Amino acid sequence: MRDSFLQQSAIFYALKLLGLRNHSRRELEQKLLKKGYDAGSIDETMEKLANRGVLDDRAFGMELIRSRSRRKPAGKLKIAAELRKKGVAEAIIDELLKEYDCAALCLRAAEKKIRSLHEATEAGRKRKLEVFLCNRGFAWPEIQGAIRQLFTTGSDFEEPC
Repeated sequence: MRDSFLQQSAIFYALKLLGLRNHSRRELEQKLLKKGYDAGSIDETMEKLANRGVLDDRAFGMELIRSRSRRKPAGKLKIAAELRKKGVAEAIIDELLKEYDCAALCLRAAEKKIRSLHEATEAGRKRKLEVFLCNRGFAWPEIQGAIRQLFTTGSDFEEPC
């Protein structure tokens, strides 16, 4: 009787968390552990939720990528690191990032950021933009392309960030 109650309680708590936002399998397991549920209840809960299609790391990853792309565009490096941190498998990360258009997102992030750069020189604005885009996880070729598009009179950029 007690095990059944714990199992139901774990499922209700997991569904409550999933109702707030999507979670990866590992994130949800950690939250259930932190709440005090035993490993058996957690395993059963994860299995039931996965079988019902409520818990899916691929869907979680796609949602995270869409959300980040809209709000705060980042490069593949940063997105992949975030997905790894949340417990998404490497194979799923690779699959999700195959279609990721870093060049367009890099340009969008650069266009947004350049409005706030008030450096006196063009070179200063370029350098700040390079650092910003590099910190967002964009690769050097993508950064170069965005800067070339924004600064049509720019010179060659040989130094990566």
